[in-house]
Amino acid sequence: MGNLAERAHGRWREILPALGIDAKALVNKHGPCPVCGGKDRFRFDDKNGSGSWFCNQGHGGEHDKAAGSAGNGVSLVMDFKQCSFPEAARLIEGIIGKADNDRPPTMPVVDEEQAARERYQQTIALWRSGIAIRSGDPADLYLRSRVGPYRATRALRLIPETVFAGRSMPALLSAYVDVHGELCGVQRTFLTADGQKAKGIEAPRWNTGTLPEGGAIRLASHDNTLGIAEGVETALAATALYGVPCWAALNAGRLEAWEPPEGVRNIVVFGDADLNYRGQQAAFNLAHRLSRKVQGRPERVVQVAIPDELGIDWNDVLKRDRLAA
Repeated sequence: MGNLAERAHGRWREILPALGIDAKALVNKHGPCPVCGGKDRFRFDDKNGSGSWFCNQGHGGEHDKAAGSAGNGVSLVMDFKQCSFPEAARLIEGIIGKADNDRPPTMPVVDEEQAARERYQQTIALWRSGIAIRSGDPADLYLRSRVGPYRATRALRLIPETVFAGRSMPALLSAYVDVHGELCGVQRTFLTADGQKAKGIEAPRWNTGTLPEGGAIRLASHDNTLGIAEGVETALAATALYGVPCWAALNAGRLEAWEPPEGVRNIVVFGDADLNYRGQQAAFNLAHRLSRKVQGRPERVVQVAIPDELGIDWNDVLKRDRLAA
């Protein structure tokens, strides 16, 4: 039968649509990303038949999007299905194994409602497996190392032990809710016991569930003033610097699509100063959309704050200022 990589070689335009990825995305030009939802940041170039691809926006956390995400056909299946390597291999085998046996190619029958229910149940179970963050635990040590003192929030938890890529480790859990405040997704930031980011794994962060546009990680309560940033650490840093309650949208694409809750009239968009200007673009696009007027009067007052150096975010600014103090 040969190994999986050899048998999948040159067949990714057959395999990926059979697993649910739109065939329109599998052309060698920029277009919508099947994973993160970015409108024109994804390109499938399939170099040497490897299924290679690149997404300028990134599929992970706040720093991943600056450098982008890239990989081969297997990693695209893992990102799209949000599954482990063994599970991705099983799915791919299910497609090419049929072809190897000279069976006519068929699209898999997928019960979308059942799949959505299972995904939701997995998300709820993951969140419920977390516990409140306590002083000195891995999540607390990690957050303090990144932003210093922070205000406790129900949007963050610690899972003392979670398995990813064959390894067991603690992780910071972040709850992503939709515009109605309903839990939809959970992001895991993998850690060491002493509160450092876990090393030696391909994805330092991993999202479970769905991340619908308009939603966010609601890190703080608010009145009529609220900030929005990309990553969790960036949002906490913005609060530490300016005293503004701030939520996290996770990446530039979701920052652009964020919807503020009712009653918020003063919004501060804390954009990243990306080298490719994606963070700045997202911040100003959001501000433009939220600054619409009703009957000639501003509905909201929207400000945009961008760090004064390229290649940094507000967490970097906070750490820089503390070192200079």
